[in-house]
Amino acid sequence: MPQRIAVIGAGVLGLAVAQSLSRRGAQVTVFDKNLPGCGTSQISYAWVNANGKDPARYHELNAAAIDEHKRWQAAHPSSPQWLLETGTLEWASDEATQRQLEQRAAKLSALHYPVVTRDRAALLSALPELRLDPRVQQGWFFPSECLLYPSLFIASLIADLRASGGQLVCNNEVTTLTESDRDVQLTLASGETWQGDQLVLASGRWAPELMSQCGLQLAMTDANRADPVACSFLAQTQPLPVSLNCNLITPELNVRPDGAGRLMLQALDLDQHADPARLASPDGLIGKEMLRRLQRLFRQCEGARIERIETGQRSRPSDGLPALGYISDASRVYLMVSHSGMTLAPLLGRLVAEAMLSGTASPMLSAFAPHRLLRPLSAGSRPAPAYLPAAQ
Repeated sequence: MPQRIAVIGAGVLGLAVAQSLSRRGAQVTVFDKNLPGCGTSQISYAWVNANGKDPARYHELNAAAIDEHKRWQAAHPSSPQWLLETGTLEWASDEATQRQLEQRAAKLSALHYPVVTRDRAALLSALPELRLDPRVQQGWFFPSECLLYPSLFIASLIADLRASGGQLVCNNEVTTLTESDRDVQLTLASGETWQGDQLVLASGRWAPELMSQCGLQLAMTDANRADPVACSFLAQTQPLPVSLNCNLITPELNVRPDGAGRLMLQALDLDQHADPARLASPDGLIGKEMLRRLQRLFRQCEGARIERIETGQRSRPSDGLPALGYISDASRVYLMVSHSGMTLAPLLGRLVAEAMLSGTASPMLSAFAPHRLLRPLSAGSRPAPAYLPAAQ
């Protein structure tokens, strides 16, 4: 009989592993307390890359995931294109940051990660509307990197899941879970229950709440706090006459195309003001500062307006690295949480599915076993907070 496997979380990681499991013959049901992708996956800069992702084992995982994304897109020629093979342009305007960027580019090149140097003339030629700081004489292009349209990617994952017989249950929260040597049991807010062989816990920043049901604390940053490590402003402009066809990382502003002439803006130094409890107005201080920076960067943006600003909340283990693996010797509940979910989803979906069904984990996964981030809940203690220091 096929294994019965539940997945909690209909974001990119949960849907990727669900469709991979279903295509391999498992009987899969995905549960989500909301709608697909409306958590961390929906509000994301969605930059697919392995740029500056240390240590080496983490870089290797992300680099392999870029290729996996391209294979997945090629295998769906009739689907809307969710993957944009744009590459990334980056430069610095001060000597210290320039040296850091040079060192990073050399390190990446030594790891066989594609890097191309662009002189000032080439930068201006590639971006006709660019107002380039006179101090910038050189930039770096990372041609393998991509951008995603998260909603289109999620739609494709759901279509794959349903085509292979998988089930999707939304707006029904899992309130309790129990792991035993024999099975896994779930109780839903509706009062319904599920019982099966294995469970994938891919609930992102909500994972600590469900881990406490298993008597464990999971060390993650608290994405509900005003913390630039956990939260980031993402602004979307109205359509603009700017011919940007790549991802752009500049000293003041990160800019990516976001469809129909719109641009997505991110300014990491402004994230110190990001607070999920307070909405940022497009006409407020953050919006005005982003527009000033955009107008310094590009011509033809004098009348630009920001349509909306959202606060992205990162699903980030406290040491910044993924947590991937079974949480107990029973080997029935598999934890799957990562800050780089957009980049890693297709690769992790395949590798985790293969590991769960074969019983043999890829060496690429074994480097990120979750036990470094887990601690037992003491008897009578309350459920774990979202943030705990990582276990040493």
